[in-house]
Amino acid sequence: MAEPVSPNILTEDQLARRQRIIAAGLVLLERNEYDRIQIKDVAEEADVALGTLYHYFSSKEHLFAEVLVKWAATLRSSLARHPPQGLTPREKLTEALHRSVRAFQHQPQLARLIASLELSSDPFATEILERMDQTTSSVYMELLDGVEPGRARTIVRTMDAVLDSQLRAWSAGRLPITSLYDYLSESIELIFEKETSVKDPDARERYEALSLSGDGEG
Repeated sequence: MAEPVSPNILTEDQLARRQRIIAAGLVLLERNEYDRIQIKDVAEEADVALGTLYHYFSSKEHLFAEVLVKWAATLRSSLARHPPQGLTPREKLTEALHRSVRAFQHQPQLARLIASLELSSDPFATEILERMDQTTSSVYMELLDGVEPGRARTIVRTMDAVLDSQLRAWSAGRLPITSLYDYLSESIELIFEKETSVKDPDARERYEALSLSGDGEG
């Protein structure tokens, strides 16, 4: 396996070229399934030589792990632009997880890509996926403000596992999307079953009205 150059030592132009390759991979993934994309297709889309691509990425798996990180980064920016309307950590986490599922609904090939890369033997791809998990987990942790940190980490680990397993089943055609949403909501309800409900009835009515009207996300 080729040893790719570390991004930490790249020049500004080289970093821009590397990002262009990642962006090209995402463009191709929006059009086609991961298994049908060849590494030379990405090089052509990015307008770089195949050797140049391998200078930055050890394998197709390494490259598309970076593609996933680029795509997953939109979750934090989406939540920053449109903060969850929930009034409790439970409601905020539920909304964020449901947004994640909707994003996969729009691009189901990304869910199948995750399942494929989780079986990868490429150490670079594995390290990047771990970094992506840490990034998404930190986003969910921020929504659990007020929850004891140790308990919050347990909640996020549990819900990450539920989301991962149910996404696998859905992307493989074994689970309807409605059941995926239901399993997430039911799991969160079980975790937070002892949490006291919001005391302010007016605030509760405002939240329920927002839930019925939708959160503004596609």
